[in-house]
Amino acid sequence: MMMPKPETSNALARQLALNSLPPNLAAQSGSMTYSSQGHLLIIGPEDLARLTAEQLTDLSSITLLAQGDISSQDDEHLEKALNAAPDAKLIYAPLVSLQGWLGAFELQVMDTEKQESFNPAKALIGQQHFDLVLDLSGQQLISSELSPPGYYAPTAGSTQLNEVIDELSGMRGEFEKPTYIQVNHDICAHADRGKTGCTRCLDVCPADAISSHNHTPTHDFIIAVNDALCHGAGSCTTACPTGALSFTSPQPPNRLSQLRQLIKNYQDAGGTKPALLIYGEEAAPDLNSLPDYVLPLPLEEAAGVGMEIWFSLLCAGCTFVSIQISDETPASLVTLLNKEVGLAGQLLETLGHPAARINLVHCNALNSELEALDQKLSRWHDQPATDPFEWEGKRGTLNAALERLYEQAEAREEPVLLSATAPFGQVSIQVDNCTLCMSCVALCPTGALRGGNETAPRLAFMEGDCVQCGLCEASCPEKVITLEPRFVAAPGIRLEERILKEEEPFHCISCGKSFGNRSTITSIMKKLENHSYFQGEAAKRLQMCEDCRVRDSYRELAADPEAQLRL
Repeated sequence: MMMPKPETSNALARQLALNSLPPNLAAQSGSMTYSSQGHLLIIGPEDLARLTAEQLTDLSSITLLAQGDISSQDDEHLEKALNAAPDAKLIYAPLVSLQGWLGAFELQVMDTEKQESFNPAKALIGQQHFDLVLDLSGQQLISSELSPPGYYAPTAGSTQLNEVIDELSGMRGEFEKPTYIQVNHDICAHADRGKTGCTRCLDVCPADAISSHNHTPTHDFIIAVNDALCHGAGSCTTACPTGALSFTSPQPPNRLSQLRQLIKNYQDAGGTKPALLIYGEEAAPDLNSLPDYVLPLPLEEAAGVGMEIWFSLLCAGCTFVSIQISDETPASLVTLLNKEVGLAGQLLETLGHPAARINLVHCNALNSELEALDQKLSRWHDQPATDPFEWEGKRGTLNAALERLYEQAEAREEPVLLSATAPFGQVSIQVDNCTLCMSCVALCPTGALRGGNETAPRLAFMEGDCVQCGLCEASCPEKVITLEPRFVAAPGIRLEERILKEEEPFHCISCGKSFGNRSTITSIMKKLENHSYFQGEAAKRLQMCEDCRVRDSYRELAADPEAQLRL
């Protein structure tokens, strides 16, 4: 006789699900090494710099750059400071710039006599860079939210300074760290052929590790990630609409597979109404105090996964996905998450779902916010997982998730207008003035704009693939393209190709071969109507295919050899 399956609490199901996953889904695929020779630069008031240097040990050299007023005029204090760190090298010069990372900090100071900047490191320590920087200026001279490795800016006189002194002492040797982010330039929408498109990743990196780099010999600008500065916050991967920036490990398909398996394992163990909490390591919650239906996802930073993962988890059966922020979360990440969660809410409401299914929670009121969300979203408890879909790149996966969510609710029929920065929308053209030159197709990084062929000239568009990067608008020679940020819930509109313009092919007036289209030929004839080579009968060459044009030119030269001199 079959025995009834014993009931399992959500807490036990959660623990079983977490225990069933491998501790490390994928090995780190790359790393880099910092090398420090132990040459330290201290910047700040001379008395504080000297007294701090006195406490440091086991370093190759200490250089003091005096900046700011003496902190105290007390005679005893001054005498103590004057006699401190007698072996330290001193620089009295205005600071011009400081940049770099562990083992490679470049300092520029001003030579007030010559009125030019210079790097003093070579003369003082025999190498071009300082290895470590202790900033006591109180001004955070390297202002990125996530400071580069090797740079410390504690408050003078604080316990934090004592901790930094302990860490800096003896900081020599090689230090390895992972390379977090990879760039696929083939699908990057940043720039092409001298035109600038998407800049979303450049605006969100809290470590200032991303730049637009002039890539010679093509002279096109490409997105470059400085691995030495990158902390792996992942905000760039979340902001990137095409998936051109992604984590090296775990890669997005593996991350999604891991989370789907976590939810399935939880449900198979008898767990109900699963929800997911994403949080950064700077404010890890007490997992034992979380509501027992909440499954945790710890990341380096809470912005490490984005919309394609969030929506896919709703499809996998989650009631909601919460992203936790704290007072320690970098401001740029909070701004990004507010923006992305707000956009996700607009898409969900258009699809017929509550916006709150993707939400931000603060660590200070975490459990109460999670419990309130669970009650508010009880209608969405234990939704069956939708038909499974494979990872198809960032946008393809997002489109698949949106399609499944569309099937679960009553969506709005009308398009919803979005902000100008949203990576969803359509391309509109002035049909009468479009020459079907295909400049837009050549630059479209996602294939949202598509051309026809010589026998069927046309311009087609797939709205679901458009990330509103603007490269098509920037490249159009006729200036007939405009972007319209919007979201259409119905897959029949968003995920089906539609033709923006099509024409009959133009036929060569000599041999009858199809080439180009009438709009393009007419535009070329107008632009070259005053060109000396295309006057009189020669103007007909513009209506000939490339083979007939060459043959007609040779016939003219045979009949009139001096014609070549007039070109």
